[in-house]
Amino acid sequence: MSQPLYRRVVPETYVQLLYEYLEALGHEPESVLGQPWPIPAQEGVGGVAVEEWDRLLVMAAHVLGDPLLGLHLGQTINARHIGVLGAVMLACGNLGTALQRLERYIRLVYDVIPMIRRDGDGWFELVWDVSQYQPGPLVNETGMVAIVQFCRALVRGTANPLRVHLNHAGPLDTRPYEAFFGCPVRFGQSEAVLRFSAQLLELPFKSPDPTLVCLLEQHADRLLAQLPQQDEFVEQLRKAITQAMCVGEPSIKRISPQLRLSSRTLQRRLQEAGTSFRHELNLVRYELALSYLRDPRLQIVDIAMLLGYSEHSAFTRAFKEWSGMSPHEARQLNPVSA
Repeated sequence: MSQPLYRRVVPETYVQLLYEYLEALGHEPESVLGQPWPIPAQEGVGGVAVEEWDRLLVMAAHVLGDPLLGLHLGQTINARHIGVLGAVMLACGNLGTALQRLERYIRLVYDVIPMIRRDGDGWFELVWDVSQYQPGPLVNETGMVAIVQFCRALVRGTANPLRVHLNHAGPLDTRPYEAFFGCPVRFGQSEAVLRFSAQLLELPFKSPDPTLVCLLEQHADRLLAQLPQQDEFVEQLRKAITQAMCVGEPSIKRISPQLRLSSRTLQRRLQEAGTSFRHELNLVRYELALSYLRDPRLQIVDIAMLLGYSEHSAFTRAFKEWSGMSPHEARQLNPVSA
């Protein structure tokens, strides 16, 4: 199985975090940083090189005279800064499901080094592999703080880590870090680690952002209204596929329990209806893709993720098979809607 090729970039929406922070402090960010406001690429996969992101952070810390910039900046994160993944996570019911989606789509937020999850007795931890590449200290700190801050904003309850390990050298006084994280913080470690209690996985979410969740619902409703009418069973299947789409590949093994059927019985029922699971999955994906392409808020990479593809290129190949053209060509032929 091929391994991901990390491009070592972060999304433009994430870099906007720094520009907004400087502006809120009364600075002109473009003058301070010497770079225009980062704008996401309209098509394909864009991104800002992590070395450039590190340089901008170091420059801002110097201008502000704030060696704890990562600690302060990461606390201003919101769903918009991580693009459509923010909407996908907000649509989850609890932290466990949201972290599953983060694991699957982490490269859309941090395409720099691998992140894995490890589970132990009563705990789980997120671990970043720094063996091949070590991001700068401010990059690390901003990212760690942002993850914890975002989790706290999502859940009802206390979402403090059990421990935090950072692989770069830290200050003599770690009290500001421990005050924010609410746990011991160790610098100069062999791994970058956030460890949490496994009990957090069951914490329910606060009221999701209605605007972001509505984005998904509008497209799903539009799809269901446009699809040709079939018998009630097929309609139920399409709804189940649509609801499961943004979690990942909606396989028949995942969908059949939702319909209270075995995989074999589901396949038989579909055969009797003159269709198949693969046909219905592709039909849902194609109609949803057409709907998403008319939405100017969504980049092609966002659409691929919402349709359950882990790679942008896989969605492009599939769309060409369905329509004979690329998603970019289809978007040019059909006007976007506001």
